Amino acid sequence: MESSFAMDSSAPVLIFYARNDALGDGLLRIPALRAARTAFPQSRVVYGATRGSSLSHVLRKHVAHLVDDFRTNTRLSAILAEFAPRGRKAVVVDLRTGVPGLMLTALQLAGRGIRHEANFAGHLLSLRWGTRLTLRPEHNAWRYHRLIERLAARHLPFDHRLDVPDAARTLARQLRGGCSRPLVLLGGNAQGRKCMSENQVVAVAGNLIDAGYQVLYLATPGNGPTLRALVAKESRLEVASPELAPDITSFDDLLLALGEMAVAYIGMEGGLAHLMAAVMTPAVIVNNGANMERWRPLSNAVEVVAAPRRGRSAYVADAPVEAILDAARRLLAAGRRDHATMPERRETAPVQFGAR
Repeated sequence: MESSFAMDSSAPVLIFYARNDALGDGLLRIPALRAARTAFPQSRVVYGATRGSSLSHVLRKHVAHLVDDFRTNTRLSAILAEFAPRGRKAVVVDLRTGVPGLMLTALQLAGRGIRHEANFAGHLLSLRWGTRLTLRPEHNAWRYHRLIERLAARHLPFDHRLDVPDAARTLARQLRGGCSRPLVLLGGNAQGRKCMSENQVVAVAGNLIDAGYQVLYLATPGNGPTLRALVAKESRLEVASPELAPDITSFDDLLLALGEMAVAYIGMEGGLAHLMAAVMTPAVIVNNGANMERWRPLSNAVEVVAAPRRGRSAYVADAPVEAILDAARRLLAAGRRDHATMPERRETAPVQFGAR
């Protein structure tokens, strides 16, 4: 794949390298890729990973103009042999976090004329003469972006947003069916301890519907409540499933379009929350133990509900419904107060939650 930018063979090859990117990881790396293309338009940008990357498949269309080549399930040494043979200048932006592995890579690259900009804590082990010491940001997205700013020696735009096709917006409006009630999205499907329970989804949805909201459950891949059981217990709950779109990429576009229209997303911490943040959807996140300083959704308007622990683990399904609803009340009240005239997300009137 060739970039739309004119590349200079004398410019250093810029190689991003990660361990593995789930959906959320890939979304948080996009601002750094945009900054890299801005700062180094003449360089060939290669994105590699030890295993897989969401950037090379489900998110590919969002970064196709930023990345010239993908090499997933590939060792860094093989990528360097292909794109930076002896004598070719290269920069490795190492997004991995394990300090021993990063140090070993730095030693292996020493003396080869390859700059290694690594995701070291505090950047201390990658400090260079003439580079001002700065602490590494807490949030992952800003950590990756800071690495590019260090390379460019200047501040660069930070942009985590995704574009939404008009066709997806049209489909989202059709799905809403002309409903004038403010829209709330629910997401409960996930892997492992992140799933919401059937009773949680039904109770939260029922309260919101009673309060005057249109509630749409996002049937994304993963384990969680079955749609048949949810609709049997709460017949007013509407569902957006992959069958509405021709392929999974188009379904993701539909989710983004719905997120643009919604006054809130309520669901577990994870990739879907980061996808909603890409269109600035206010969110209530049920967290099963992730570090919110590092993983907080970038939509800024975020309420976090901590799931209680069972021994050493926390389960989203154990979070009290009332705690989720309290967070939703605060989030929605703040939205009415601070953005009363926001198009699409404007509520027609203040609404109150009832008890269920």
